[in-house]
Amino acid sequence: MNERYYVEVIKITSSGAEERNLTPYDNKDTAIRKFHEAFNVIGGGPKFISAEVHDRYFNVVDGKRDYWEEAVKPEPEE
Repeated sequence: MNERYYVEVIKITSSGAEERNLTPYDNKDTAIRKFHEAFNVIGGGPKFISAEVHDRYFNVVDGKRDYWEEAVKPEPEE
């Protein structure tokens, strides 16, 4: 049985909607590349992005677990 890798990505859009994706890959290098690509949209809309690479037992592979969250802008003082 070939090893499968799964990339889990969760995004919170600028409108507050939640998008979840779990995509299987047959190749570890491809899964890790897709993990990094999940963060290519920073500054382009989402307020939050979380991504992880899992093996078939859902253990995190090579520490590939990260997130990004848009910084909260302080309210202007009056």
